[in-house]
Amino acid sequence: MRKLQRYLLPALIAGVASAATTIGGPVAGYVSESTVAQLRTILGVPGAYHLSDPLPMPDGVTKIRLAPGQDFALVESAGSAPGVLFLKLGTIDHVAPIAGAMPTADWIAFSPGAGSAMLYSSAANRLQVLKGLPDAPQVALDMDSTTMQEEPVLGAVSDDASLVLVASSSALYRVSSGGSKLLISTGGIASVTVMRNGADAALSDPTTGSIHLVSNAAGTATTRVLVSGLDGIGTIFPAADGASLFAARPSADMVSSIDIASGQVQSFASLAAPMGLTPLRNRDTFLISAKPHEASWMFYRDGTGGRIVFIPAAETGGREIPVRGGVR
Repeated sequence: MRKLQRYLLPALIAGVASAATTIGGPVAGYVSESTVAQLRTILGVPGAYHLSDPLPMPDGVTKIRLAPGQDFALVESAGSAPGVLFLKLGTIDHVAPIAGAMPTADWIAFSPGAGSAMLYSSAANRLQVLKGLPDAPQVALDMDSTTMQEEPVLGAVSDDASLVLVASSSALYRVSSGGSKLLISTGGIASVTVMRNGADAALSDPTTGSIHLVSNAAGTATTRVLVSGLDGIGTIFPAADGASLFAARPSADMVSSIDIASGQVQSFASLAAPMGLTPLRNRDTFLISAKPHEASWMFYRDGTGGRIVFIPAAETGGREIPVRGGVR
């Protein structure tokens, strides 16, 4: 296990130089506090990150779900249709309504590249998939969730919305307009993701510290255990090149990188428990912890290694900013 590397860094991370820049510096990404519909911009470079003041929000917005690694979010609004909130140079640009989208959702799961998203409402017994995000959103799937074998608590979808997966607390299903099909049962499921190729999937099982791979999940699915014994495993997310998976391990205070071909594990210690992996704008860069009156923490891939750096605290009205894999 590599020791934590932090404080001021001698070089910028890959991709920072090409990131959008405002008068306050490069835009690394955004952080939201959905309970009060608050959004801040993460500005700067490693060793000199800082949070902006809360961005002025359009009237009526009640909930914000940031798209992974992108300059947009899905928002709910009181008395009007849900929409796409477009961001530009660290500020809010405009909101575009999404025709046919359900007005509220218990949770939303974006695809790895944020080209599609899954919405679920237990009150409405409804599961919906949007594709064509952000510029041309349309409803690709709209179904009665009572037709499923179990109530979904997690979901994952491919960028083109052709592969739709839902998970209960211990089983993973493929979903289509015709219903649901069981792919794998495990001791527990903390996180599920579709891989970058849009055909395979992975899930984390906290009861054994395992990551299970499901190959050809849209067809004749086969499963294997990629790795086990990763104590405290939680959220997983595929690397940009599709060759590895990142895993947050909050109870172990670690972020791990797992090579998909070999199962080799690299782990990086964190001074704060990594409560999730929220992708930011730069390649393989994640917000892993964010709380009011405390430093926030980011992990990013650095060559074949990784670094964990902090963002100084910002006032948030005493509320915790949740950081989770996927978006809730």
